[in-house]
Order: sequence, then C-alpha cells, then structure tokens
Amino acid sequence: MIAGIFNQRYKLLAISTLLLLGALIYSGTFFSSFHFDDTVSIVNNPAIRNIFNLKAIWNSWPTRFITYLSISLNYHFSHLKVFGYHLFNFLAHICASIMVWWFILLTFSTPAMRDKSLAKYANLLAFFGGLVFMAHPVQTQAVTYIIQRATSLTALFYVACLSMYVKSRLMQQQSEDPVVSRLFYCGSFVAAIMAMFTKEIAVTLPFIVLLYEVSFLKKEGRFNWKYPISFFAILPIIPLAMFFTKSVNFVTMQRVQEGINSISSWNYLLTQLRVMVTYIRLLFIPVNQNLDYDYHIAKSLLELPTLASLIFLVSILIIAVKIFSKHRLISFGIFWFFITLLPESSIIPIKDVIFEHRLYLPMVGFSLFLVSVVYFIFKNKTLKLMVVALLGVTICYASLSYSRNLIWKNDLTLWSDIVNKSPNKARPYNGRGFAYAIQNNFAQAISDYDKAIEIDPNFAEAYYNRGLAFYQQGNLPRSISDFKKVSEINPDDARAHNGYGLIYYKQGNFAGSISAFGKAIEIDPNFAEAYYNRGLAFYQQGNLPRSIDDFSKAIEINSDDARAYNGRGFAYAIQNNLTQAVSDFGKAIEIDPNFAQTYYNRGLAYYQQGNLSRSISDFNRAIEINSNNAEAYYNRAVVYFGQKDFDKAWEDVHKAEELGHAINSEFLAALKKASGRDI
Repeated sequence: MIAGIFNQRYKLLAISTLLLLGALIYSGTFFSSFHFDDTVSIVNNPAIRNIFNLKAIWNSWPTRFITYLSISLNYHFSHLKVFGYHLFNFLAHICASIMVWWFILLTFSTPAMRDKSLAKYANLLAFFGGLVFMAHPVQTQAVTYIIQRATSLTALFYVACLSMYVKSRLMQQQSEDPVVSRLFYCGSFVAAIMAMFTKEIAVTLPFIVLLYEVSFLKKEGRFNWKYPISFFAILPIIPLAMFFTKSVNFVTMQRVQEGINSISSWNYLLTQLRVMVTYIRLLFIPVNQNLDYDYHIAKSLLELPTLASLIFLVSILIIAVKIFSKHRLISFGIFWFFITLLPESSIIPIKDVIFEHRLYLPMVGFSLFLVSVVYFIFKNKTLKLMVVALLGVTICYASLSYSRNLIWKNDLTLWSDIVNKSPNKARPYNGRGFAYAIQNNFAQAISDYDKAIEIDPNFAEAYYNRGLAFYQQGNLPRSISDFKKVSEINPDDARAHNGYGLIYYKQGNFAGSISAFGKAIEIDPNFAEAYYNRGLAFYQQGNLPRSIDDFSKAIEINSDDARAYNGRGFAYAIQNNLTQAVSDFGKAIEIDPNFAQTYYNRGLAYYQQGNLSRSISDFNRAIEINSNNAEAYYNRAVVYFGQKDFDKAWEDVHKAEELGHAINSEFLAALKKASGRDI
C-alpha cells in the first residue's frame, strides 16, 4: 500500500513538473506570430477553412492528414488568432514528453533491464529523461514554429505506440490480464497508423519496434517474431498513400533534383554526413541555433569535412555495436538517433538540407543516452551528485530554450536573427524585408530585398516583394521593372500579373487592371489577393455585381480577409442592401477590431438605416483608431445634427475643417439656421 501511494505521488510529481517547467519555458510564445511556411500551410490555405470538408483537408496533403485536421480544428475555433495554435503545440509537446517519461520507465521493467544496477534508479532516470526531452532548446522549433506540429504530433503518436506496445508485451510475458494486454496492443496499432498519417518520418516505426524487441524484450536467446512483425504490415501505408494520391512530395523531390539549385541523391547523402555531425553538436552544445542554415552542399566523399564526418559517424555506430550487451540503453539511444533521422537524412533529397525540428523525434534516443551516461559517470559516487548533474543539465537546457523562444516573437526578430547567422544567404534578407514591409518601413524593406537579389539574381519572390515595396512608395517604373523580372524568371508566376494589375489600377486603367488580375487568377485559381484586387477594379468601373462576385470569391478562399468583407459591404451599401452591408462590415470588424475604415463605413450604413446611436458609436471608434479621420468627424456632425445635438455638431464641423475636409455649404447653412448660431 505504501509503495502504491509513493508510486502515485511520483507520477503526479513527474507529470506536474513537466507541465509547469514546460509552461515556464514556453510562456513567452503563446502570442508569437505565424512564421515562414505557416503562411502557405495556415494563413493562405483554403483547405483548412472548413473542418467538415475532410476531402479538402485530405487532398491538401494525404500523408499529413491528421496534422492539417488539427490545424483545421484550430481554425474552426479561433480562425487566425495565434494563441489557440500555440496552445495546441504546447500541449502536444507536454504529452510527448510525458510519453517519453513513461516509455523510459517501462524500459526499465523489461527482461533485459530490470536486473541491471541502474534499474534501481528507474524513477529518477525516467523523470530526467522526460525533462531533457521537454526542456532541450532544439525542441523549440518543433513547438514554437506552428506548422512543425507535424513533427511533434508524429513523435507523440510514435512514442505512444511504442509505450503501449511495451506495456502489452510486458503484461503478456508476466501473464497478466490478457484482455487489457490486447487493448494496449491494439492501441499501439492505432497510434502507429495515426503517426503514419501525421508525417512521413513515422515510416521508421516498425524498425524501431523490431530493434526494441531485440534489445529489451527477447528472453533467454529466443526471439519471438509474432509481435513486431505485424507492424511491418503497416509499413507500406506512407509510400502507397504518396503514390496513389500523387502527393506533392514526389513533385518536390523531382524539383530538388532537377531545379536550378539541384541536389542529387548522392550529393544530398554526402551533405547529410556533415549535417548529422551538426545535429550531434546541437544535442550536446545547443548554441547558435538557426532556422535557416547556410549549409554547403558536399560534392565529393573525399572532401575533408565529409570524409571526417563519415569516419566520426561510423565510429559511433561501431562503438554502439560493441557496447550493446553491456550498455544496452546507451546503444539503443544511439541506434534510435540514426534510424529516426533516416527519412530526412539519407538519399531522398529535400530542398532544405538541415532543419532543427528534424531532431525532435531523435531527441528520444538522446534523452535515453544522456541519462544513462550520467548514471555511469556517477554510479560509483553519490546519488546526490548524479541528481545535481542531471538537474544542472535540465536547468541549462531550460534557460537556453526560454532565451531561444524570444527570437520567435515576430517575423522581424526571427529573420533578423537569421540574417546575423546566415549573412550570405538570400532567403533571410527577403524574409526580413517582408517583415519591414509589414511595418510600412519600405526603405529598409527595399534595402533587404536588394541584398537578397544581389546574392541570388534569380530570386523571383524577392523581385516581387521589392516591386510591391516600390509600388507602395509610388515608384511605378521600378515596380514595373521588378514585376517584369518575375515574369522573365517564371512566365507562369501569377504574382507578376497581380503586380501588373496593381500598376494599371494605380494609373486609372481599370480595364487593363481587370485583364491582368484575370490572368493571375487563370494561372492560380486560388489567388485570393487577385480576386480582391479585381473586385476593387470592377467597383471602380461601376460593375457592382462582378465586384461582389470577386469579393465573395476572395472570402471563399480566405474567410479571414477583412478587406474583402469591407469591400463587399461597401458594394452592398451602394446597392442600398444595407442589411447585408452591415453584416459584412461586422464580419470585417470581428476579424480586425482595429479596421478604422470599416467602422466608418458601417457608421454610414447605420445612418442610412436611421440607427443614429449605432452610427455615432462607429464614428467614435473610427476616430479613436485614427484621430485624423476628417470624414468621420464630418459625418458624425451630420448625425449629431439629426439628433439635434447642435453643440457637438459644431465641434465636429470645426475639427473636420481643421483637418482639411470641405464642408458642404447647404449642410452648414442648415446647421446655422437650426442652432441659431452664425459661426
């Protein structure tokens, strides 16, 4: 009974500590902005807009269906408010950490480990193993970078599968309740399939199950193939899903091998030798972390860094084999590291040769390795020294993680950090330039785009972004030049035609503008921005039905586009469909509570409906957001006049006049007459 109470308290303490320390480490991330691939995968992804449209979610990326289903779930409840997305990522990370703790704890109960000396410290070592996994700074990229939940979720299902498998096997070996044992075994299968449809890295799971069975569950020289072999039946899930659904991965792989900056399978493999050494360095010394490494592509095995990396890695594997019987946990941790890295660090070329989130699942092996090594270093000393050492490592990792998470605050902090660490790579300058453009700092944005183009003269995205920045500055010739360059690099780039449309619109050539936006839409039927822009052009032509159609299409693709709701609302208002106009303005305000123009527009609509109090409330809000909104002052004066509140009407008239707004002479005469004032 006492042992049972202790065990319950230990479990509660372990889980509570993981949760509380995790909350402290990631406390500053819950309002960090979307970053990098989040834009394509979440912000501009129409497939995740409707959680009930499972077909669209499936078609967006079949082998990551569960990842995008979770994104769609977030979108359903919080649209593009980042808190919910970060909370989900955090909870997935905590659950994965708890699974790692349980997995290590179960491992100490296996036939190969239960009689070992370090099994006496199973609770302590499992606890710190979970803490290392949770607190390590390399994990921040898979947690704070929202779309990389694909990695952390896969790891959660992956380790849950193994934990339930081990629990089932232990119960079976100890002749415990067979029904519960089978339930755990079936649960492990369900978790395995979930992992397979979360991210492709789960393809290694059957091999890890087999390795675990050989390492820890085999009894007295006998090996039972019955239990692990069944997991190989689900091994074809990922390749078959990719093949039959014509997954984008095949296209991406081909582009990587055949594109301008091509990487052959051989060159990729050689490069990964050095990348894996970098990964090992990051595990032990997690400093100078970087989202976008500027990594040299290896051309020959005889290059000294490549050859040295090969020798180093082979040496580690030889050591792991030699110490297997004596130090099984350490060997298993090493094998885990290499096996789980294989999908992204082998012969299949991926455009970005290194990413820190790829270490999330291999971290399980490192956690096992680290706590085991620390035990063997201090086993002949005192328990207190071992605890102090593990506690020191955990605190160090936690501090570095908290510090690293500050970098992810927004695009400017993130890309500035990357520029400092990868100063000879084009993409970071383009990223930082875009961050400056969002802040309307177009001069600095252009400077960064210039640098990106200097490094990579064929960087179409940088030309397009610079063209937009020049457009915002009113420098149309430079803007046109950049959009033309985008077309030269890729004649089928929809963005270039969208750019031409903006130029024509600015010049008052609405017919040309509509044609250019139409071309962009023809190339990319899901280009919400082009629909919105064409809607504006149709409005300028007085073609309200076509304008409303385009705004509606923009909303259909991106239901978080406040501008499209505002535009459609204004078109409805012109048609005197005030009820629909007010509804659309309300939706725009719901998406962007600081959209001053929409408050002003809704104020006008309320006035036309005769709802003067609501009209004044909206004009008040428009002025609160922009105190120089002369039109809002003037129209509020008109409403005050209707309410016979002449003193306030005069105040607003004077303010509007002070801000340069022309006062209607008939209205001014009526106000003078009604108020009895000749001012």
